[in-house]
Amino acid sequence: MDFLHNNIKLKDNLAFRLTILVGAALLIILREPQLFLYPRLWAEEGTIFYAFARHHSVWNIFTTAHVGYLTLFNSIVSSIQAKIFSVENVAVVSTYMGFLIQLMPVYIIAFTNNKFWDSPLKKIICSFIVIIVMATELWLNTTNSHFIMGLITFLIMVISAATLSKAQKYFFRILLIIGGLTGPASIFFTPTFLLKAYRERSREKYIQAGILLLCAIIQAGVILYAIFFNNTYKRLSVHDLKTTRYHFIIDNFSLLPHSRPFNYHVLSFDFITLFGIMIGIFYAYLLIRNIRNFDNLIPLISLGVVGVFSTLGSLDMAGGTRYAYIPTCILLIILTSEAFTFLVSKAGFAALFIICFCLTSNSIVYRQIFIQWAYKTDYPKWKNEVFKWRADSTYKPVIHPLFIKNGGEWKIKM
Repeated sequence: MDFLHNNIKLKDNLAFRLTILVGAALLIILREPQLFLYPRLWAEEGTIFYAFARHHSVWNIFTTAHVGYLTLFNSIVSSIQAKIFSVENVAVVSTYMGFLIQLMPVYIIAFTNNKFWDSPLKKIICSFIVIIVMATELWLNTTNSHFIMGLITFLIMVISAATLSKAQKYFFRILLIIGGLTGPASIFFTPTFLLKAYRERSREKYIQAGILLLCAIIQAGVILYAIFFNNTYKRLSVHDLKTTRYHFIIDNFSLLPHSRPFNYHVLSFDFITLFGIMIGIFYAYLLIRNIRNFDNLIPLISLGVVGVFSTLGSLDMAGGTRYAYIPTCILLIILTSEAFTFLVSKAGFAALFIICFCLTSNSIVYRQIFIQWAYKTDYPKWKNEVFKWRADSTYKPVIHPLFIKNGGEWKIKM
């Protein structure tokens, strides 16, 4: 007997799905209303993408690889900012485009069906997961949108094409194109996406896999060129192998919030590491248990592939909280499915505990990280900075985040 199915009576109809989407939007807004009252530009969002778009043609905006790979979504946003909106409103564009991307995983979960979210309660939990565990450096900005696009690619991959409407099929193709050409996160799913298409053997899934494969070939060419001829960001260059091993564990398996600049008192790095090792062992158990169940095996393999390539491709191979977002969401979504059988499965009971503990930890610690680093209400407001620039054209507007870069604040050369 499935305890949760029988005791939570909700109907998965249009009203319910819209309620999930609206609820997710409210949760994002209420988590930090100041971001909507006083929108910001975040790091490379201003210093690279917008600054470049101001002085270059649309063609150059879409054909220049600034950070060692193509960033299509960032090009779309920066071209809109520079060519359509005034300087005063560019932060509004970034914030709301970031808001739109954050809602995309929730939309996919709410308006599609898959074994991982095949009941109303599962949809609520999975939607909650993709919002709550999001690292602060991904929150309401477009700089790191490719990590969210990577999760979107995973969600599209596991959905059977037979369950999609015609409109959803075309919409998901567009999302795959944008995701595949916006950073490397989406293309890490290419091997398992091809495997999923082979197993499903549907025309639409082959089309989806073909789109991602083509994007992967294009993106790989740009990445390899950057590594061999202009490796500004030192991809595949390691300074401390111990740090790489450590972040592979905590980014991909700890499921807990972590960031080197802060001391959280409760969640020490020793505890996070130990918890990550334990979850890694549980992950290995799930792999072995599902070796013949391809519906579960493909997502589990995806987690491993993305975890390896994300860590190796991170800056200085040193990982970070943004690299943890996709693996954490995948594992928690899988564990949610396990938890729904907890009355008859010890693994399901363990999964339920892990989900509750991880979501609670992320909810509690998130605020402390956010106000110390990601967004501070007394930090310079974008419109005030633009006002100073209007008065003095040599002035460089200050933007978020709060940490110091190269000995100084993040500033835009206008």
